[in-house]
Amino acid sequence: MNQQFGRRDIMKAGAAGAAASTAGCTSLLGGGKAEVAVGGKQFTEQLVLSNISTQLLESKDFGVSAKYPVGGSVANYKAVKSGRVDHYWEYTGTAWKNFLNHTEEKIRDPEQLYENVDETFRQKFAVDWLQTANFNNTYVVTANPEWQQETGVKTLSGLAEYINGGNEVTWAVSQEYLNNPTSFGRLPEYYGWADGEDNVTWEKMAIGTINYKAVATGEVDLGVGFATNPNIEKFDLGTVEDDENWFTIYYPAPVVRQDVLTDELKQTLNQVPERLDTKTMQQLNARVSIDKQDPSQVAKNWLQSENLL
Repeated sequence: MNQQFGRRDIMKAGAAGAAASTAGCTSLLGGGKAEVAVGGKQFTEQLVLSNISTQLLESKDFGVSAKYPVGGSVANYKAVKSGRVDHYWEYTGTAWKNFLNHTEEKIRDPEQLYENVDETFRQKFAVDWLQTANFNNTYVVTANPEWQQETGVKTLSGLAEYINGGNEVTWAVSQEYLNNPTSFGRLPEYYGWADGEDNVTWEKMAIGTINYKAVATGEVDLGVGFATNPNIEKFDLGTVEDDENWFTIYYPAPVVRQDVLTDELKQTLNQVPERLDTKTMQQLNARVSIDKQDPSQVAKNWLQSENLL
């Protein structure tokens, strides 16, 4: 997986203090704490994160209005810009590529990407990015564990050497994935095995449970998925590290409108990201998507386990 950067020791200073907002859906409560409208996207990971924010804020006596799921990425982006929601979780790569329209320019350093996104959002939209979680929910190359042990392939650079050495590989991918310049795209050229691509057999397969299963059973050597998908843990799959950072970086962070952001709100929300890594998020996602638990209960149980409630 891509390089991950650690916890920030110093909280960023907020551009706005505790002044009340007269726009959007923020207001001051009797105790001086702003009411926060929480948005979020409509997939498992986001439902868990939105519920974590809501319950944590409520436990600190913030007024909370739960608006999630608002919809997809664009819907939440528009909602936070307009003031219909005050806070939701967004991913650095999504903001850079989809919202700021840097479709061709790829920043491979996660810290630099974060700083660029945060600065632009603060200046253009009066929205702050808080601390990022310590996981990157980007594409990941999955590997059959037995194949990985036999070949010793641990990184995409190592995979390039393996393929260029004349070794054959079966790889489950979707056609959309192969054609998408921001996912697979020019990966063979980037890692230097384009001349050896004839050694790769592409098994056309959707990026979903069927893909993870095919890798687990040995039907294929490699597959493709997302880093925090619970099927990686469920099927005990290996992963091939993207050691040269080809895939777009997607670190999640709470984003908050400046007109509702106070030091206390910032400190409260920043308690969450430092506790979330890839394994933890996989497990939380699994409880919802595999064990069929309610996202609200999953969020509550995790917050209690972290002594945040």
